[in-house]
Amino acid sequence: MTDTHVTAPSRFLEIDGDRFAYRRWGNAEGGEPPLLLIQHFRGGMDNWDPLMTDGLAAGREVILYNGRGVASSSGPPRNRIEDMADDIAAFIRALGLEQVDLLGFSLGGMQAQDVALRHPRRVAG
Repeated sequence: MTDTHVTAPSRFLEIDGDRFAYRRWGNAEGGEPPLLLIQHFRGGMDNWDPLMTDGLAAGREVILYNGRGVASSSGPPRNRIEDMADDIAAFIRALGLEQVDLLGFSLGGMQAQDVALRHPRRVAG
């Protein structure tokens, strides 16, 4: 693993006219689907503990994500869980991924559950 939580570059995807910030690094050869981490209310990529994310990245690819209007992502923040979940599914598709595992914290956990309900084909486990 060459990049870490701190050194992985911030990247951007445009979806429906807004830019979504993310970082992606880790062991893509581990055989596991990428792990997409979804932060708490108004929390961004930098709110994750690098010790935890780098530990996860040792065994699989990790993707940190800023939702619409949060931190370095543009657009108006979503105010419905359903819209947040749809954004996450669109983000997964825009990355060219069929499926990911999801890990959410607080409001991010609610979003992860709604992605699993609304877009089950995007969730690996």
